[in-house]
Amino acid sequence: MINESKPETSRKIAIQIMTISVVILSFWFVFSQLSSSEIDLRETLGNANAWLLVAVLCIVALTTVSPLLWKVLMHGSGADIPVKTCYGLWWSTNIAKYIPGKVSLVLSRVWVSRRWGSTVVLESFIWEFLISISSAAFAASFLFFLEDYPAGSKATIALGCLLSLIPILSPKLTQRLVRKPLSYFGKGDWNTEVHMSRKTYIMALFLMTVIWVLWGLAHKSILLGLGYDAPLHLLIGAFAVAWFAGFVAFFLPAGFGARESVFTYTLSFFLGGGVSALLALLSRMMNILVDALLFFAGVILFKVETDEEE
Repeated sequence: MINESKPETSRKIAIQIMTISVVILSFWFVFSQLSSSEIDLRETLGNANAWLLVAVLCIVALTTVSPLLWKVLMHGSGADIPVKTCYGLWWSTNIAKYIPGKVSLVLSRVWVSRRWGSTVVLESFIWEFLISISSAAFAASFLFFLEDYPAGSKATIALGCLLSLIPILSPKLTQRLVRKPLSYFGKGDWNTEVHMSRKTYIMALFLMTVIWVLWGLAHKSILLGLGYDAPLHLLIGAFAVAWFAGFVAFFLPAGFGARESVFTYTLSFFLGGGVSALLALLSRMMNILVDALLFFAGVILFKVETDEEE
């Protein structure tokens, strides 16, 4: 028993060391870009204007669209959740993304949404993964408007866009394929009727596109608040690339570090390292603040609905 636990313990320690190392190195890069620039941080933040508040409101708006996206995906997976319930569940569980591994986010949402069936919730996560990757590819294609963007990177993004359209051709076939690996994990009936339709998938893709645009507006507002500016298509595309880097780094809590470093690096070619680093840091801080506030709002909504049901 003891011998069997040692490899598992060693694996967990290795993952923790890797996670901490990546976060430290990522933020070292971001802060090095900021410190090596000519930006006077105290003066820049002291002269910031109301556009920063607009940025916060944009992040609140996109975090308000996200539960609607989940509602659509749950509908496509076979469950119809009331809007108020959807907001309570999503906001109260989204905070779990800050725990490394993303497993906590899945388990927490499966647990609080178990009345609709754990298989349905798990399936909605797979659809969310597909929609997120697909929409990120299309959002990254905004970088095509930049003449100096490398042709190789444009080709990679274009290929990602084409591959991401495969689920639209046959959502039901995609859903059956998605269920195959899920059927090997845990219990549940994976032979139920397939509910995902092309209309539902396109609706989810549209909502995710709205989220990307709101992120772009949030970042543009941050820059305007600091006295800078950048094209909206640059901010949308660069953040999509950064978000994807943080998303695939599953061992990082909410892509912490990876998202900021890639965002800083991508934008540094157009805005300079200092401005890019400051934008990445303020974006993350505002995101955490909004997530924390909406977590409490979600808990209250969840409790009110539970009391009403009782």
